[in-house]
Amino acid sequence: MKKTFVYILISLFSIGTLSSQTDCETILSKEINLTFNEKSDLDILNNTFSKLINCGLEEIDVEFFANGPILATLLIPIINENKGKVTYQNLFDKILEFKQTPKYKEAIDIFKTSNELSKRKIDLNNWSEDKKLLQKIEVLSKYCDEFYLYLKENDYSNKTYKEAWEEFAETKSKFQPKSVSENTAEFLKLLENQGNLEFQDLLNQSIKLNKPLLLYFTGYACVNSRKIEQNLLRNAEIVSKLKDDFVFVSLYVDDRSELPQKEWITDKSSGKVGKTIGSKYAKLQKDMFNTNYQPYFVILDQNGKKQKEQGYTTDIEILKDFLRTSE
Repeated sequence: MKKTFVYILISLFSIGTLSSQTDCETILSKEINLTFNEKSDLDILNNTFSKLINCGLEEIDVEFFANGPILATLLIPIINENKGKVTYQNLFDKILEFKQTPKYKEAIDIFKTSNELSKRKIDLNNWSEDKKLLQKIEVLSKYCDEFYLYLKENDYSNKTYKEAWEEFAETKSKFQPKSVSENTAEFLKLLENQGNLEFQDLLNQSIKLNKPLLLYFTGYACVNSRKIEQNLLRNAEIVSKLKDDFVFVSLYVDDRSELPQKEWITDKSSGKVGKTIGSKYAKLQKDMFNTNYQPYFVILDQNGKKQKEQGYTTDIEILKDFLRTSE
């Protein structure tokens, strides 16, 4: 059914132009180079992807999904599903699938609002409406109020909201949650990729240290993981809690490092063989916790039983409360 829908879309956008239809078929059948050894490789991906506007995608979709981190987030599960061989058809199908979800509308609305703010000149006479736009892109109300005072004290009449916000964020860092330095060894240690780990070994360490095991399923290409790390996990109180009260381990589901052949995992339902550390952790998350999204935190007792789970959040109090539930 999904394939049929794709071909209907392609036909609608290429009707009356046989050469256009042929171009779409050619583009969609192309394999995506996933090595990205040179900047030119990424340029080719972006240029080819932009042509999909002639094959059924809306202009706003091409602009939105061509964003590097977003495109990478889409590609990771496709890579796992297709044993590393990915075509533009696979990517196109994944985009159409995502467009049917409620998250798509929410993401596009935020994207459009962000674009609008990047162009809109500051006019405090319209602040009540402009504040709503800031809140729409998940700027907390208290930061909006601080931003408003900052704008009143400085002349930003010739600048956009994006330009002013960037300067505000830099000069008013004291309004952010108390954080440790990016270079603090303890914070970086928490996010360290420790390579090929065994779940039972982690559980044994939890028993030995008499601390609950806290697994953090993340990914190098996961945008929301970077957000939660920069905005919440860097908080000094949270760093201390993760370091002292848990056996905390970061598991990267898109780690492309190859497993020893004896550890390759065959999925019983699909028959696909997982050969990477990332696929091993992705399968662990799916099999044990029936989830496949990142970031995903799960606290386990010494019997390996799930005590509490937490997904993406922008609220530091929610994360603190999640960590307190283990006490």
